[in-house]
Amino acid sequence: MPENISKYRIFLASPSDLTEERESIDAVVSELNFNYGNQNNIIIEVLKWETNSAPGISNTGVQDLINNDIPQYDLFIGLLWMRFGTPTKLFGSGTEEEFELAHLRFLKDPSSIQILFYFKNALPATFDDIDPDQLSKVKKFKSSLGEKNILFWDFDQNEDLCRFLRTHIPARIETLKKISVLPVAEVEKNEDILQIAEIIIEEEFGILDYQELIEDSFAISNHSLNIISEATRWVGNEMNKKTKEIDKLVAQNHNQPISFKVQRNIFVKTANAMNDFANRIEPEIPIYFSNFEKGIDSFSKLINIYKSDFENKKEEINELKVSLKNLIDNIPKTIESTNGFLITIESLPRMSKELNAARKNVTDKLRDLINRIEVSLSIASEVYKNI
Repeated sequence: MPENISKYRIFLASPSDLTEERESIDAVVSELNFNYGNQNNIIIEVLKWETNSAPGISNTGVQDLINNDIPQYDLFIGLLWMRFGTPTKLFGSGTEEEFELAHLRFLKDPSSIQILFYFKNALPATFDDIDPDQLSKVKKFKSSLGEKNILFWDFDQNEDLCRFLRTHIPARIETLKKISVLPVAEVEKNEDILQIAEIIIEEEFGILDYQELIEDSFAISNHSLNIISEATRWVGNEMNKKTKEIDKLVAQNHNQPISFKVQRNIFVKTANAMNDFANRIEPEIPIYFSNFEKGIDSFSKLINIYKSDFENKKEEINELKVSLKNLIDNIPKTIESTNGFLITIESLPRMSKELNAARKNVTDKLRDLINRIEVSLSIASEVYKNI
């Protein structure tokens, strides 16, 4: 008998510095079609401007050619690393414009699309490859995703991304299968872009909605804290390596002074590692705080519903109170460890202009982080007092 086959299309968006990753996704999808697709009567297709667009001319902009050439898709996969991309008529890059179109579709109809976004954390081959302006745009965009309730993933190597996608693509296809699929009219993309700022969604949430919001918000918040913790461990190890390198040189020189050029080289490497650490944690700080705030706000509203709508829910309220207390009790440990690292950075001697600038960069970011965590503790404590 003939079988019904479902086709799911993936649109891949990224700047030009992720060519290797773009090519490897084709291999991952071929593998998924063989393993996951055959078992579930599913075909997965990758859409990219390289294969699904064509040369042409437009009186509005090159990006409009790509937008109009790409067929409707079900999953959007975005990748960013060191480059943000070339500006378009209305957005900072083609990747940003493609993302905003996908996000707009989700706002209009959450059953029509799933969005997966990944950021590469690996260092470039040389520091000359870093464009501060491009990197700043990437960090700003990354910060904005948390405010849109988009949970993104970080990866270091291409192999890590492939491993994630083997799991994440089937998971999000299953999400689309579970929700009701409504016909989605082909949209006029230029009109959609102009409507992005005009969309307002008003919903009245209940217990289940707030429980999901609490879980999702704290998951995103904790994910950002974990990234910050990993980055802290990494930069600590890098700084220890440089200290041992100096000690080794001193021993080899039989305690004779090391040349200034050698010292500067080591301190420049240390400064580069510290600046990289600051760049890693900067976009995570607002994501952590905004989602923590959202989680606590949902916590408060959930408790209010229990109190107003249910007379016999004291046990549930007590469970929420215990859960919130555990959360509050763990925050001072985070503040203490972060403050300890801040003191370590502040105590670094002023050895070179590069190291001095990096020290200020890191301390500024750490102070901001500590301030946000302390505010988080204050907000959570106030909610706890009012239960």
